[in-house]
Amino acid sequence: MTALEQGGATVQGGGGGLALAREATEQAFACHAVLPTHQALSALEARLRHHIRHLIPVVEAQAAAMDPEWTGHAIRRSLLARAAQTLAQGPGDGLLSAAEHVCALARVCRALLGHCSGTS
Repeated sequence: MTALEQGGATVQGGGGGLALAREATEQAFACHAVLPTHQALSALEARLRHHIRHLIPVVEAQAAAMDPEWTGHAIRRSLLARAAQTLAQGPGDGLLSAAEHVCALARVCRALLGHCSGTS
């Protein structure tokens, strides 16, 4: 397992850390060029959900360590709310809706990763 550390928080992730999260994100954004199979989308969705769940505590810790008056605090709280909302949604019934949901998860993952730069 690798540890992702940022702002005093440590997140244990079995998926290989930030590099694998970035890889899953980029793969998701390529989904609209040629739609992959529903099985492939389901696997990618699971990977992205895993990474998001392990990145959320890092960003939560950053926000908790910030002055609530700072813009960075508001940005992180907003991102965390969007992450929770996106995780609560499902892929829908069709292949296109599943691809769009995977892209939404990838956007959240990429935004979370943007706040974890400098970690390995």
